[in-house]
Amino acid sequence: MSDIGSAVTPGAIGRFAFGAATLAAAVLGFAVDARWFAASGAFGGIWWAWDLLGQNVIGPAGRLFTAAITGTSDIEDAPDLTVDDTIRLLEDHLSADGVPRHVQIQSALRLAEIYRLNRKDEAKAAEVIARVKAKWPDAPEWALFERERDAAK
Repeated sequence: MSDIGSAVTPGAIGRFAFGAATLAAAVLGFAVDARWFAASGAFGGIWWAWDLLGQNVIGPAGRLFTAAITGTSDIEDAPDLTVDDTIRLLEDHLSADGVPRHVQIQSALRLAEIYRLNRKDEAKAAEVIARVKAKWPDAPEWALFERERDAAK
């Protein structure tokens, strides 16, 4: 059984109808009368507007309306990152130039937790914190970090 039913949408029907009308009017312009070229241009303009409005206005508005009614969303799921991917991402945040202070501090805190909990490497976790703390020793995030660390001991 073919899966043609999933390809037939109102947008596809409109594109087909206006495309066929554009081509038919162009052929009639060659065969019958040059005024059909004006009709061909008009159908082509409507075809273009149909695609533009369907893809950029009506489609997104319909998805938003459907999501509001059903309580769902068509937002894609986050990519499946492994622990190694996460470590590389956070290390890139720490080593890159121009990364904001709060991003580097949060990256250091997350990376230290990964090293401490997943890799069981307390020395590497302490090194990450020390490296970023040397850049911003008076950041308010460190006070909360040290309180939580002292409470865990």
